[in-house]
Amino acid sequence: AFSRKQVLQPTVLDLAEVAQGIAPMLQRIIGEHIELRLATSAPLARVRADRGQLEQVLLNLAVNARDAMLDGGVLTIATRNVIDASQRVASRGVSLVVSDTGVGMSDEIRERIFEPFFTTKEPGKGTGLGLSTVYGIINQSGGTIKFQSALGRGTSFMITLPAAEMVAVGDTPAIEEAELPRGTETILIVEDAEDVRILARRTLEERGYTVLVARNADEALEIANVRTIDVLLADIVMPRTSGPQLVAKYLATRPAPLVIYMSGYADDALTQYELDPSAVFLRKPFTPMVLARTVRESLDAMRGSTPVGTAAD
Repeated sequence: AFSRKQVLQPTVLDLAEVAQGIAPMLQRIIGEHIELRLATSAPLARVRADRGQLEQVLLNLAVNARDAMLDGGVLTIATRNVIDASQRVASRGVSLVVSDTGVGMSDEIRERIFEPFFTTKEPGKGTGLGLSTVYGIINQSGGTIKFQSALGRGTSFMITLPAAEMVAVGDTPAIEEAELPRGTETILIVEDAEDVRILARRTLEERGYTVLVARNADEALEIANVRTIDVLLADIVMPRTSGPQLVAKYLATRPAPLVIYMSGYADDALTQYELDPSAVFLRKPFTPMVLARTVRESLDAMRGSTPVGTAAD
C-alpha cells in the first residue's frame, strides 16, 4: 500500500455515505468512552476510489485516534466540497477530515508519522503500518493527505480526493458488494487485533458465512472442540502461540480445514515461522473484497483438488 502498487477497484462514491456506513463499526472499535461525531456537508461531489480502501483509511485513523485518547475524548469525521477560490466553477474535490482530541504528537513523531514500521507503541502492540498504509492508499487514489498535531491539542488528518468528472453514482461499472463471492461454510478467525477481527467478521458474515472469532490460540482450540471448522483464518504473529503453532495443535486431533494465514510483517520477518506450503497467505492490510475472494477461491480450489499455494497480497 505504501509503495502504491496494490490493485484497486475504483467506483464513484459519496464520501459522506462511506463514512456513515462504517460509523457503527468505528464506534465499536473506539469504545464507549470516545464520542464519534459525523459532520457531513450535502450535497457532496462524488469521488472515484476503492470503497474498501477508503474504509481501511477510516479504520486505521480511528484506531490511531483511539490510542491517543485513552481517557476518552471526541473523534470527528467531517466531509465537505473543496471549491475554487473564484466560487464560479464546480467542486475541485472533496475533503475528508478526521480529528481527535487526544494527546497530540511531538516534533520528533510528526517528522516520521508516515514512515513504514515506525510506531510509538510497545512491542507487540503495533506494526507501524497503519498511517503508512493510509498515506499509500490516498496517494494511489490521486489524493493528498496532510495533518496538524500538537502536544495536548489533538491531531487532525486532512485528506483531499479529486472529484469524479460529472459522473453519477449509478453510471460507472463497478463490482458491487452483492456480486462478491458468497458461501455457507464455517470460518474461525484467530486474531489478537480487535480492528482486524471486526472487519474480517463483518465482511464474511455479510457474504453468508458462519463466523467464529478467537483472540488467541487457546480460545481457538476451545471453539474447535465443539464446532466443525471449514476455514481457519489465523494471524501468523500472536502472543505466546503463533499461527503455525496453533495449526499444528489443531491438526493433531482434528480433520484439516483450509488454512489461511494473515500477516502485516515483511516476508523476511516471517522466515522464522514454518508455514505449511499448502496454506494460503493473505497480506495485511486487506480490503473486504480481497478477503471475500481469497476465502471463496481457496475453498473452491481445495475442493477441486487444485494446489492452492501462497496467494493474495
